[in-house]
Amino acid sequence: MKWDKPRILQRLKKLYRGGQQLSYTQLAKREQALLSAASYHFGAYRKALEKAGIEYASIVQRPRWTKQRIIGLIKQAKRKGDDLHWGAVTRRRDELGKAAFASLQPRLFGRWDRALHAAGLDADDVACYRTWDRNTIVFEIRSRARDGEPLSSGALQKEDPGLHAAAVRYFGGYDNALRAAHLNPTKLRQRRNWDEKSIVAGLKRVAKRNGPLTDTSCRRHDSALYGAAVRLFGSFTAARKAAGIRISKSKQSMRSKHSARS
Repeated sequence: MKWDKPRILQRLKKLYRGGQQLSYTQLAKREQALLSAASYHFGAYRKALEKAGIEYASIVQRPRWTKQRIIGLIKQAKRKGDDLHWGAVTRRRDELGKAAFASLQPRLFGRWDRALHAAGLDADDVACYRTWDRNTIVFEIRSRARDGEPLSSGALQKEDPGLHAAAVRYFGGYDNALRAAHLNPTKLRQRRNWDEKSIVAGLKRVAKRNGPLTDTSCRRHDSALYGAAVRLFGSFTAARKAAGIRISKSKQSMRSKHSARS
């Protein structure tokens, strides 16, 4: 179906009259094409609802995670003396562990260290008390790679000297630690200065080489590109749209179901 403004408004009104849930998350699960078209033609999904005469506040579901809730959990853990560095909290299976991953959402903090700062903690001080072993080091390195963070020796010594020192100590050299994390040291030494043009070109290249460009496939095939796309465009979906890349409805449905489970 080719969407235009009248058809979008008509469909939104029909769903609303039928008692359908029209929150962003719920509509993404059922009618991703409608949601994307509404955002594109009206500039934002909220504006499309308002144009259809639907009060946005009446359909928005309160998000499970808020900045206040995450900060509260961090302070509570601090009072208990819990370890709050990234490697420790993400191995937990309780609410604090879930809060750590939730904190990465752009609408919240974007990074765990920013959540720590918001809770009145110094992320560098938290990092000083990390207990290292080979598994923890590999986990931290792979996490940085997944998020598109710089992993050259010089960059890591500047941004996380504790991790770099532990990698050298436990693996006999930083390159050995990278190899243990299944990363190629030579490629990581190549400097990459990202801009929107190079990201769009990179996404097209990965899509041509590896097929449907979902979030997961891009992270797997080029984590640095994925991280840069999210940083510069605000979300991977926005970057993919800028590159003119579409994925099939079946892929969108699978991704929505995965997001709902997580």
